[in-house]
Amino acid sequence: MNNSHVCKSVESERRDHVMDEDQLLKSLQALWFPHRANGLKVRYEMGRLLNKQLGDPPGRQQYGQGTINRVSAELDIDKSDISRMRRFAVMSESFKEFCTGNPSMTSWTKVRCEMLQKPPRHPTDNRALWGLLRSVKTSIETLSRIEQFDGPKAGEVRSALVALFRAAQATLDIRLDEISDTDQQIDSEVAAA
Repeated sequence: MNNSHVCKSVESERRDHVMDEDQLLKSLQALWFPHRANGLKVRYEMGRLLNKQLGDPPGRQQYGQGTINRVSAELDIDKSDISRMRRFAVMSESFKEFCTGNPSMTSWTKVRCEMLQKPPRHPTDNRALWGLLRSVKTSIETLSRIEQFDGPKAGEVRSALVALFRAAQATLDIRLDEISDTDQQIDSEVAAA
């Protein structure tokens, strides 16, 4: 091997494009586009089959977790991708309807990005809501036991409660005049807890 041969190979590696690049691209597209479309359909069908057995995904759920773990292990699919497939399957009644309604979503990457931007379609009753409910009930009990509400932290507590009320008002559509109407209901719920 001589130096002139080495120089020629280095020069060819520096080129940005290869000869017959257009033909190469056409060949790659012929392989890739059907694979990509089939990959979307397979993911939709997997999500549909899982949802048929486990019910539509409400967010986090305990029911069927063992099944999801087994599917993840035996098919070598991450559980987060299984969750995304299940959510993908509830985006449309059928894969054909999904393709018709979302012509720009031609890859799993685009579908995942879309799902990350949209909240789940079904209301969630997950651990976060259970934790929120427990925290609110504990806060009510604590406030009920306080005899004197002053001191340096009292202003911070007031501000936090106002922020909590505003968040509840925006999220749960609660109005201040409704609160006085439901005081008895809330008292009975707190007493039952």
